[in-house]
Amino acid sequence: MKIWKSLLILFITLLLAGGGFWIYKSYFSSRQVNSLEVISQNAVFVFETYEGADQWNTLVNDPVWEILKTFPAFQRLSAQLITLDSLNGGSGEIAKSLNGQQATISLHSTGIATFELLFTVNLNPSTATNFISEIKERIPSGSRFQPRLYSDTGVMEYYDSDNNRLWSISLLGDLVVISSSSFLVEEAIRFYVNEDQQSYYSLMKTISYNSESEGRILLNGKGLGNLLKGVGGQRESATIGGLEIMPGVAALDLYLEENQMVFRGPVIYDEEVDFTPSIQANLAAIEAVVSNRTLALTQFNLASIYETQNITNRAFTARATFSGDIQRNLLDRGFLDSFTGELYLLDLENAGGADQNLALLARTRDAAPAIQLLKEFQQSESDEGSDFYSGHEILFLSEEEFPAHLFAGKFPGFGQTFITSESDILIFTNSQQAMKLILDDFRSGSTWDKSRAPLAKKDLSPTSGFSRLYLTDQIWESWTKKANPSWSSFLQKYAEAFQSFPWISFKINQIQGRTEGTLSFPYDGRSTPTIETTGAISLQPSKRISVDQRLTYGPKSIINYQDNTEDLLVQDQNNVLHLINSAGQEVYSEQLSGPIVSDVFQIDYYKNGKLQLLVATQDKIYGIDRLGDPLPTYPISISGEKISHLNLIDYSNNKDYRYFISTEEGDLYLLDKTGEKLEGWDPNRLGSKTIGSPAHYRVPGMGDYMVALTENGNLQLFNRRGENQSGSAIKLGESFKSGLIAWRDPKSRSTQLVGITKNGEVIHTNFNGEIGYRNQLIKNDRDSEFLLVPDQKHNDFVFISRQYNEVSVLDRNEKPLFTTRVSAENLVYQFFDFGSERQLFAITDLTQEFCYLFDLKGNLQTTMPLESTGPIQITYQSSLGQYLIRTISGSTLTEFQLAD
Repeated sequence: MKIWKSLLILFITLLLAGGGFWIYKSYFSSRQVNSLEVISQNAVFVFETYEGADQWNTLVNDPVWEILKTFPAFQRLSAQLITLDSLNGGSGEIAKSLNGQQATISLHSTGIATFELLFTVNLNPSTATNFISEIKERIPSGSRFQPRLYSDTGVMEYYDSDNNRLWSISLLGDLVVISSSSFLVEEAIRFYVNEDQQSYYSLMKTISYNSESEGRILLNGKGLGNLLKGVGGQRESATIGGLEIMPGVAALDLYLEENQMVFRGPVIYDEEVDFTPSIQANLAAIEAVVSNRTLALTQFNLASIYETQNITNRAFTARATFSGDIQRNLLDRGFLDSFTGELYLLDLENAGGADQNLALLARTRDAAPAIQLLKEFQQSESDEGSDFYSGHEILFLSEEEFPAHLFAGKFPGFGQTFITSESDILIFTNSQQAMKLILDDFRSGSTWDKSRAPLAKKDLSPTSGFSRLYLTDQIWESWTKKANPSWSSFLQKYAEAFQSFPWISFKINQIQGRTEGTLSFPYDGRSTPTIETTGAISLQPSKRISVDQRLTYGPKSIINYQDNTEDLLVQDQNNVLHLINSAGQEVYSEQLSGPIVSDVFQIDYYKNGKLQLLVATQDKIYGIDRLGDPLPTYPISISGEKISHLNLIDYSNNKDYRYFISTEEGDLYLLDKTGEKLEGWDPNRLGSKTIGSPAHYRVPGMGDYMVALTENGNLQLFNRRGENQSGSAIKLGESFKSGLIAWRDPKSRSTQLVGITKNGEVIHTNFNGEIGYRNQLIKNDRDSEFLLVPDQKHNDFVFISRQYNEVSVLDRNEKPLFTTRVSAENLVYQFFDFGSERQLFAITDLTQEFCYLFDLKGNLQTTMPLESTGPIQITYQSSLGQYLIRTISGSTLTEFQLAD
């Protein structure tokens, strides 16, 4: 009995073992694998489809293919699929294998700045084996497969006839894995062997595939961070850090719509955030402040400001002490209570040398309490008071990353913060240049609520809880500059193809309880990428206004406060001042005592919104109202002195004007608007004539400075009472022919006075009297000429180096922009900067009375020079996309229109 029992146990054991082996061979030795299980979460993107062949055919027959096929990646993909199909028998065998099966294409980083594609196809085991066998049999003569093992898994390396390895192929269960990078195939094997690794499947398993979709793109923060690491010039940044730990993933189905390629689908965001948009959103109010010089825009539009605080940037490391100060002095006192859930971050055009200009717009129900709390906070942080620009008070906070500390780590990039308000919108910028851009464009109406706003604004919607919008044409220069050298050249080479998509947008909407994302690539289906060429334009005058005598001064533009149009001022050889309105009619003419020696200013003498004209001759200061009548006690004289320069100062934007005057004798005077000399300036004697106008600067963190540069190279620094500041006077050089410009260095975040001596030595000095930089430009001739030329608003500048019969224009970093041949001796140089590519440089030959107009690449903008007997005047009309160019020649004022 015991023997039979033992035999029975042995039989059952053998039966179970055999059955287990059969089950293993049938189900586990070739286990079914979801393609996403072998793809790393670090993939830049994954495109997944179950209708691969049909999807490919649909794509190549869509108008968007005319753009996509320009890119090398799509050219290579097309060639690779054709090659694989030919190896597998041709006649669409690959297509037949793909239809109905899961297939993926994923992009991965394989080096510091390199990316490769990984292909996977799910096939049943027999089909997969036949697939590999078919490829082996059909390789071209001279090519070969080299088998090897990795982690006990077979890998076939395909070499062409020149012994170049082209493909690595492996069979993982029912999954064929193919890549030109053996590293990616090996990574897929590791994921296959070690199932507990964090694959893309672990991110996406809760989002089922939409059976009605022809394909979907899968995105997550780690992958996008890897893309920026590989393409950008910096491997580490606040943006990359935030993406790498962002708790979100998107699965977006592909839709090829008319003139638009769209990806739309569910978004999973692990934080507790409700992306339902604010029902009280006022997009029109925001668009009224969004500058037309915006390159990219990020929108947060949630139910309340406290809902936006649930979106956190965990990569941001806050400073505990500063966070505590913000909590006590702002948040605990209800600073955010008046905020709505509308926050808009603008990436603006670079200006004045800033690497990045940012502006954050926050809508409130009432900005006044927030501004008051900010003023009190500013005082508690021991920052200097306020400055004023374009009628706005500007608060300054020197602590780094104030907005990020305030808004849960969002909006990094503010090394310092400048704050003002317009209506109920708080404006935060990271530089003085950015604040000036916003306020200048708001004042001129160059904003998104006007007719010349970019078409991209239609993708900005009050129904989105979040969106990110890139204006491709506008941001392109910034992208190419920020890319590493290899990618920068690639972007420039294929710029026409990239820019065929005029903007790119990504939105998140809360729809019936689910969170949905939309990624859009609009394009013009009627055009294909081409290289555009531009040439000089033949200009015809749009307006001519003549007076009786030859014109000697102007044209200068001023604002007509009655209708906000531009008036023009000119002076003739008999010293008669003429005011011409925008219709070309003379408003008044006024006899002056001599030629005008100053710039033209406008003052609100009566503080009632009506503007008057302020100019100076050598012996008088004139204040003239709109009717041509003098202001009370005007003109003003300085007994026994000849005025050489006049500047207008308004310390606190309260219209208590000061007139800062230098004389031929080297004396400085400071007058109030009634002509009274102020204590300390009656006069302040320098002993040498000034180069350029004396000026007032309010330096963040340091206070007010009154500055003058003398012909003998001495820099004089005074306080408002006329007392020498520490370090004054500073000997900068032997002599100067052009004045200094105050320039805020974005890298050091300090304000520098920059100039160039007659001998070509570039000098940077700070307001402590310390010279931080000297550099001698090349001087080939004893008669070489060196000048600093500021732009029309003194926000930026270029250098001029005149050698023999050549004029070289150099940027603020002394790098050559262009060189042109000019033989004349008496030249006037002007630099106009209206942002982005709207930069012009004018050279006026006073001997031949011609003006040559260039862009900063040295391209002439007009086929023939413009007739001009002096400096020209240029205004950019953003609403019409054109420049107005005004010149004087003989007794005629001429206006030209040049399209942007």
